[in-house]
Amino acid sequence: MVNEKNKTTKAKRDIGYKVFYIIGISIICCIGFFGSSYFAYDFFNSLFFDILSTLLIALMLCVRSIQTFLRQTTLYGKIFTLIYYNLFALAFTVRPLISGRLWVILLFFSFIIAIILLIILAFKYVRAPNNYFITKYEPIIALLMLVALMVVASRQSYTGAQGMWIPVVICGIILSICALITFIKYFKNIDYFKEDGGELIATYIIIVALCFFISFTTIATVNYAFDDSSTEISVQVLDKKIQSGARTVTSYYFQIKIDETETQLDVPADVFHSTEVGEYIEIKLYNGALGYSYYIYEN
Repeated sequence: MVNEKNKTTKAKRDIGYKVFYIIGISIICCIGFFGSSYFAYDFFNSLFFDILSTLLIALMLCVRSIQTFLRQTTLYGKIFTLIYYNLFALAFTVRPLISGRLWVILLFFSFIIAIILLIILAFKYVRAPNNYFITKYEPIIALLMLVALMVVASRQSYTGAQGMWIPVVICGIILSICALITFIKYFKNIDYFKEDGGELIATYIIIVALCFFISFTTIATVNYAFDDSSTEISVQVLDKKIQSGARTVTSYYFQIKIDETETQLDVPADVFHSTEVGEYIEIKLYNGALGYSYYIYEN
């Protein structure tokens, strides 16, 4: 009787968690969608909704940390849970209070620490699977933070960055080799992969893709976040373009000319709508911490 009551309570609690996450994610997605939309950007693209979305993300991460903490039975499992989720929660809590470059640095180091903790947990789980609680959501959270860094890195318009692909490819290959060797030696023979050979092949592909993704995002993030050597230049808006689609976030671009070469510049929605073709805007040109120069519009 007691066991049945506990199961019912646990089921209701799990449903409550799912409802909370669904509502939170829905609100964040709505703010992101309408904040970049043509017809509602002026209302949703504000400090209030920016703070609301970041606090919702931080709150969901905190709730997830509590939810996972209660299921961990070992000391490291509990320490991992508290640090892993709350590092990212802290990063999003302070996001409205610090500059974009400092926030990227904070998120980047949080990601590095989280990956180290996740790798340690994975090794401990393989040795004693019954002592540690780990689900697919732990690596997914880290992947979402990597995507956030990737979005920031993609806002830069690089000048003559062909050489940037050399370290990206080299680091991607090195990471892939190390990750595949580690996976084959320690994780290939766990029961999950023994049951389905297709999952094993798919995992190999995902590991390689992620290694190149991490390589590019890391190099682009370091090149951007650790550089403050800006030069302000004035450029004329030659044309305005909107890129949108059913499965893509709406993006706004100015067609500009730099050093006699026409290129596109990613700008916020409010700047796009308040600036007319023919007007001049101020943009910043950076040398890049790794030597890959780029230009960007910054408020």
